[in-house]
Amino acid sequence: MKHLTAEAKHAILLEYTPHTHTHSFAALARRHSIKGGRRVLQRWHERWNGTPQSLKEESRSGRPRRLSRGDVQRDVAGPILRANRSHTSVHYSAVVTEVREKTGAEIPLRTVQRYGKEELGVRQRRGKKRTAEERQYTDASEGRCRIMMRVWRVDSLLPSSCAFSLFSTLR
Repeated sequence: MKHLTAEAKHAILLEYTPHTHTHSFAALARRHSIKGGRRVLQRWHERWNGTPQSLKEESRSGRPRRLSRGDVQRDVAGPILRANRSHTSVHYSAVVTEVREKTGAEIPLRTVQRYGKEELGVRQRRGKKRTAEERQYTDASEGRCRIMMRVWRVDSLLPSSCAFSLFSTLR
């Protein structure tokens, strides 16, 4: 998110005129592309005493992050995406050890799980059980073709009505 300097916020608030459509909080937020809209400008206005110093960023409360957003994208998303591409389940205990080695930070398992869920959008879901042979084919049509070839081989051994019913269930 782009943070504006105190002077830029001051200049925007100087344009504010109450009870006008063209210089209202909403109009100023649209004009200056303020993410968060008029509510952000209203909060600035509540803090503002007419000087740029009153709009300076103050330190935030709460514990600082263990990993930056870039670290999460680089070190946590990588192993998860690798597991997804190979059609295997994600084991966060393995992800945590990999993250600890790469970053040198002592990070709890639960924190990595939270980063995966909240920031990366990973959802827990049950997948289809796949054999090792099925996992090596990432393209669904390629794996389906191999199964169809097996059916056709079996087709020569079975009566035609039995092979047709087997073939139609695979489609």
